[in-house]
Amino acid sequence: MSLTLDSSARTAEHAQMFIGGSWTAAGAGQTFPTVDPNTGRTIAQVPRGDSSDVDKAVAAAKEKAVEWQFTDAIVRAGLLRELAAKVTENADELARLEALDSGHYLAKAQELVGAIPLWLDYFASLADKVGGRTIEVPGNKLSFTLLEPLGVTAHIIPWNYPLLILVRSCAPALALGNTCVVKPAEDTSLSALKFAELVKEAGFPDGVFNVVTGYGAEAGAALAAHPDVAGITFTGSTETGKQIAKLAADHVAQVTLELGGKSPTVVFPDADLDEAVEVAVQGFLSHAGQVCVAGTKLFVHADVKDAFLAKLTARLDETRVGDGFADGTQMGPLISQKQYDKVTEYIEIGKGEATLFYGGDRPAGTDEGGFFVGPTVFTDVAPSARIATEEIFGPVASVHGWTTEDELVEAVNDSIYGLFAVLLGKDITALLSTARRIQVGGVMINDWFGELPMTPHGGHKQSGTGRDEGLESVHNYTQVKHIAINLDPLRAATDWAGAPL
Repeated sequence: MSLTLDSSARTAEHAQMFIGGSWTAAGAGQTFPTVDPNTGRTIAQVPRGDSSDVDKAVAAAKEKAVEWQFTDAIVRAGLLRELAAKVTENADELARLEALDSGHYLAKAQELVGAIPLWLDYFASLADKVGGRTIEVPGNKLSFTLLEPLGVTAHIIPWNYPLLILVRSCAPALALGNTCVVKPAEDTSLSALKFAELVKEAGFPDGVFNVVTGYGAEAGAALAAHPDVAGITFTGSTETGKQIAKLAADHVAQVTLELGGKSPTVVFPDADLDEAVEVAVQGFLSHAGQVCVAGTKLFVHADVKDAFLAKLTARLDETRVGDGFADGTQMGPLISQKQYDKVTEYIEIGKGEATLFYGGDRPAGTDEGGFFVGPTVFTDVAPSARIATEEIFGPVASVHGWTTEDELVEAVNDSIYGLFAVLLGKDITALLSTARRIQVGGVMINDWFGELPMTPHGGHKQSGTGRDEGLESVHNYTQVKHIAINLDPLRAATDWAGAPL
């Protein structure tokens, strides 16, 4: 039975896991509520899968793995393109589910869902175009490599961009001949279940794509530890990523991790301050700051710091925070009570170690049951302050002055994280010099982050390993096989005199 959404009541029914092409409740019969972060009210009951359900999903994926590997690449590509068409046909319902479950305001959810076919089409196009290489070796021999799929791959999805991140990892995995088991975040399972319906409608063979819902400590850990899982892709916190890597190590699974960040937005003295303020606001308020690349450390040159802060105040005064389904909303709630408690605790910590420059309170007019926190900015922040060094994952920014490039680079690199940075200014030499020196996986110059399927995304240091998206993502879902062929008679081609037998 398909998942049904009642948009007016803001509820959903018939949430079931998708295993081996069939819809099923959790084996133990348990469920848990998924909640509308705008109101705190329950949207639906979701199956609480555990290790037994993971075993079934992995078995279904393993049973289909060889058949899917040897399905013609052009056929796999065609199915992905059909899936892209299904997403387009069902975009409104997917966007409403995403907005309701994750707290994105509706226009943003519509934009995100509208972009998903681009990911599916890009990786469909790669399916029959990536491969091995030939290698020149001594003698009359032919040496070449094949890129082969890993087999069963696990995809543990976060709650901030649940559908997009599911697609950005599953699309290349499927295109390259892997089968998938998805474990969505317990806070945002609904769009993954709706997407599974579209996978089935698109004609993918049963067992190629599976979804197990449940808690991370139960279903997620069991999936990461499963000996038949050959590859794991995870996006989420650094601490959880470390646990997944340890579980994967026990059965030597390949791991791709996109983890935490504390990303800098750097304003150079020649930057257009109106544009810089807009980028800064997008950087730390997008999805209420619940973004891995959120630009929550604002490094502003001393010559323009006061002018920047004045313009920032004016822009924040205009920011409309509220229910994601209300007209004009620009920022919605945090995902959960747990996240609300975490962010508000950090704001109290910040009041004790810095100067509260803006906000720090609950926005007026928001639903008392919702998890709303207003834009918050701290100044006079020491480099070692907790609000400057720890990932908050909320709409909280710290402002830091700088004067020289060396001073700036040292401050940016003084972090356990290294995911992303934004540089704003006009002197391209200074911007490029800084971009090369800072220890991050991605740099945007005079722009805010716009994730694309054709460009690699990932971090340095404790922000992760491997790269999602782009040609680089091929390595996440393939392994190399070397084949060598001797073209001469065996004895003529080999000097056996020194052989040990």
